Amino acid sequence: MSDYFPEEVIQKILLRLPIKSIIKSTAVCKSWMSLIKSSTFIQSHLRSTIDSDAHLLLLSASSYNREDDTSHQHHWLHWDSPEFGEYSELSNPVIFLKNKRVSDLGVVGTCNGLVCLEADDFYSDSSPTLIWNPCIRKIVMLPSPPACFTSTEYDKYTTHGFGYDSHSNDYKVLRVVTLVDDHSDLSRFATVVQVYSLARGSWKSLNASDVPKDLQGDSSPAFVNGILHMLEARLSVYYYDHSEEHRKCGGDQFISSFNLATELFGEVMIPEALQKDRCSISRYGDSLALIKHYDYDCRDLLNRGCDIWVMKEYGVAESWTYLFNIAVVQASIYGFKRCGEVVLMENDDRGQSRMLSLDPNSKQVKVFGIKDYIYGFMDSFVESLVMLDHANVISYQVARKR
Repeated sequence: MSDYFPEEVIQKILLRLPIKSIIKSTAVCKSWMSLIKSSTFIQSHLRSTIDSDAHLLLLSASSYNREDDTSHQHHWLHWDSPEFGEYSELSNPVIFLKNKRVSDLGVVGTCNGLVCLEADDFYSDSSPTLIWNPCIRKIVMLPSPPACFTSTEYDKYTTHGFGYDSHSNDYKVLRVVTLVDDHSDLSRFATVVQVYSLARGSWKSLNASDVPKDLQGDSSPAFVNGILHMLEARLSVYYYDHSEEHRKCGGDQFISSFNLATELFGEVMIPEALQKDRCSISRYGDSLALIKHYDYDCRDLLNRGCDIWVMKEYGVAESWTYLFNIAVVQASIYGFKRCGEVVLMENDDRGQSRMLSLDPNSKQVKVFGIKDYIYGFMDSFVESLVMLDHANVISYQVARKR
């Protein structure tokens, strides 16, 4: 075809094809393979997909099999629309990693078609196991990070975040490891921060002086505008007379930010009205949302469910605005759709749960999901070719159903 059409015309034709057809086209000839695997083509395809109307959401859940006493992770793509219809179910790669199947790994985050997975064990020294592109069925296994603490006297808990550094065209994983030690003096460094670079293929540890003393990694980071955001509390130390020792305690809340390009921490102010409340953080379009959770009290019918606050203009503290209240008594917010609907899980007094899509204006509720599945993650997703040109990528085939 190159004898009849210029390369730029062939590129425009290939960019309009579905991903499966693009992958098949790499087998046509060497020049097509070279073109499709080039960084320029991959980035052009990503930009055109983001700019299109094909907006998707990645939804993940786990299920428990009583027969063999195992849990399994499931992933689906849904249309980011009021109908919220299922687009496809994603098949996990059938491989084993450190005696854990990929189906047993939970989602850290997703960005530009890549999904970061980790062992779902908060109180451990675990690290993300792989970065996965389900559309092209390729994965990169992450190396073990450097040891954080030499002492084994105390337990640790680990929090991870995942995002894209547009300045260096690199995907990075943030790892925060904190000692579970309520008796530590703040003068003692008890939190270690490490960063994995997909382009570099390795971990590096940040200097202790660059890590905020209040950083504990208690919340899952929200990735917005090249920055990971974590909800933290100001730490102070007090002397506990009963045990004659110092202990840590948390004060007012704030948002700790980590810029993936500069790899530096900063702060984002939150409304004064929320600084002392129990809150969680979420991405809201290209900005942030704070969810204030009320403690359940059957006698108080006014203060129930949760309040939604949104930073209307990202980075401008004065733009924090109260949007609405969700009167669901025991709810976990999983995210927001482009149309403004809220996706949440409702728990009842019998220990059962269901997934809901709530329109805050009309109060209309749509129930979806599979019974007995525990839903744990939702965020925007785009089909992409990212990692198609990566040197250390592992390809896999999906087992056919009989």
